[in-house]
Amino acid sequence: MANVSRKELLKPEDAFLVAAAQSAKWLTAHRTPLVAGSIAVVAAILGTWGVVEYVRSRDRGASEMFETAMQVLDAEVLAAGATEQPAPEDADNPKFATEADKRKAVRDRFQKVVDEKGGSGVADLSLFFVADANQKLGDNALALKQFTQIADRLSPTDSLFFLAVERAAYLQEAAGDKDAALKSLGRLANTEGGFYRDYATFHQARLYLAKGDVDRARNLFEHIEKTFPESSVAEKARDRLAELGPAKPADTGAAATPAAKPEADQAP
Repeated sequence: MANVSRKELLKPEDAFLVAAAQSAKWLTAHRTPLVAGSIAVVAAILGTWGVVEYVRSRDRGASEMFETAMQVLDAEVLAAGATEQPAPEDADNPKFATEADKRKAVRDRFQKVVDEKGGSGVADLSLFFVADANQKLGDNALALKQFTQIADRLSPTDSLFFLAVERAAYLQEAAGDKDAALKSLGRLANTEGGFYRDYATFHQARLYLAKGDVDRARNLFEHIEKTFPESSVAEKARDRLAELGPAKPADTGAAATPAAKPEADQAP
């Protein structure tokens, strides 16, 4: 698959990027940006090919089914009090009475692609949309399971791996499981040549800080400064280090902790 530039990756729809300057307030302040705009997010992360080209390149035989499902995803939701009647999802221009109705139809359409084209790249991308719909419908446990399933069967250098792991980490933090979120972020931070290593490391540090582990947080912020000096998140890491102040004498000279290795100590 074609490489995606940093500029293409860092889109406003990326909730972790939006939250890069946030700490305790991140979870509540940026809930909506993450769960909204899935088409824009996936199109951005897959670069200039776009979603449909990605599908065609991975499994041409399933592209027609996928594009039909995308039409449902793009469908209009009628405004409250509208006199116009909903149009069935198999119409040329489907319309839904409510967002919930649309999300259920989206989930079912993409699930059909998963069921009939399992094991293909199209099925993986379709499952992403199924998981996204399930999250928006309030079934976070199932969405987390599905995002994790996608990540587990993709290469760490696949763009969709980045998206699936990011969403899994968000759901784990939202559920209050910071340790699980740290472990998920480690899958991104430890992948040489992978997407999002600098930001994943930053958010590992943020989570350690939220847990009260100042030493590990400081080590990771310092690791960002040294390893990703040109990253836009390096300045934020320096700001956090300035807020934390100098390390205690016992910490002086301690080696910077690699991005996700601290979490390995806590893995069950």
